[in-house]
Amino acid sequence: MTSSRRSPGYLALYALAYGGGAVLYVPLLTLLLPLKAELIRPDDKLALLALITVGGALAASVSNIVVGHLSDRSVRLGKGRRRWVGAGLVLTLLALAAVWASRSAIELAAAMIAFQLALNILLAPLVALAADEVPDAQKGLLGGLIGAAYPFGALAAVVVTAPAGLTEGLQLALVGGAGALAILPFLFLRAPTPEQPEAIAPSSRTVGRVRNLVTVTASRWLVQMASLILFAFFLFYFQSVDHGDAHLSSRDLAGRIAWLPGVAAVLSVPLAIFLGRLSDRTGSRRSLLAGNAAVAVVGLAVMAAFPRWEPAALGYLLFACSSGVFLALQTTYAMRILPSPDHRGRDLGFVNLANTVPSIFGPWLTVTVVTAGGFRPLMLILATITALAGLLMLVVREPATAVDQTSSRQ
Repeated sequence: MTSSRRSPGYLALYALAYGGGAVLYVPLLTLLLPLKAELIRPDDKLALLALITVGGALAASVSNIVVGHLSDRSVRLGKGRRRWVGAGLVLTLLALAAVWASRSAIELAAAMIAFQLALNILLAPLVALAADEVPDAQKGLLGGLIGAAYPFGALAAVVVTAPAGLTEGLQLALVGGAGALAILPFLFLRAPTPEQPEAIAPSSRTVGRVRNLVTVTASRWLVQMASLILFAFFLFYFQSVDHGDAHLSSRDLAGRIAWLPGVAAVLSVPLAIFLGRLSDRTGSRRSLLAGNAAVAVVGLAVMAAFPRWEPAALGYLLFACSSGVFLALQTTYAMRILPSPDHRGRDLGFVNLANTVPSIFGPWLTVTVVTAGGFRPLMLILATITALAGLLMLVVREPATAVDQTSSRQ
């Protein structure tokens, strides 16, 4: 990789844009969409939400790969990826308006599929731009900044739902406006010269790098599966633990545990930046990722072994912080091992399947296990697959560059 480095301003604006993408979807998917589903189908809201979630995940998976491939073609034609990001932003804002205008289950499902398609027209080339323009020596720091920016989405969810009296239309307008304001500065930033990858020995390029990318994607899929399940059934898990003498209603319990994700997000910000910078300086990216997975396993094991309020809350914080940092740092780690610079967008689209596929299988696994044995076996299963994710990172072997091989013969 060339030795040019990106300025702190460039990295900060990219992280802000990435956070803007989270602002566009986190409040909608976690709070506003469930409320909309309940409004339209109060007696069948869970089935409607599940149907929309699966359909949206499928749309996102296909859109991310296709748009990534098309943006690769734009790069080869000298047109770059930023126009795709801009088009995706406009379409996402229009899709948010369609969600607001939905008055039936069919209309809401169609609007959400359109939203997922539009959002990935924005996100696929945005992620690929980091692979194009940020040198490998700074990708760890960028991963840390991405991890620090993601909580913007959770913060936006609080901002648009906490004040009383905000209408649905105003909430969605605030989401769209905040997301656009975060993304636009990066789009107007002058595009730097794309980084040129180091020459990879022909014998190792195809086989080694494809194998490594598959391994990293499988590891990400496992951690995402654990994260999605735990976050989706967060309230129900804490309903199952011992709260001592307190007899809490569901509403009181929700108030008691609501601060946990916020604390995890606050703790994750400096941790992600520190570990990202450390990985750049030491080169120990795989071991740091495996270490984060190990801490996540400890958190899940505590939640399984000690189903009481205080240790369960501690276990959750350990898992949430470490898994969040793992996913952020692994995003940019995957960029370092892509098989070909000509297909970065497409290949990152396949990596993105690890983000969307768990939404299809996760709820089914949870309902099956919890119905049969409660949350303790579920936590143990999640701990096992998270441990496997860490082990997979340790077996990744980056192919040697041509320079490395020449040096070894001297």
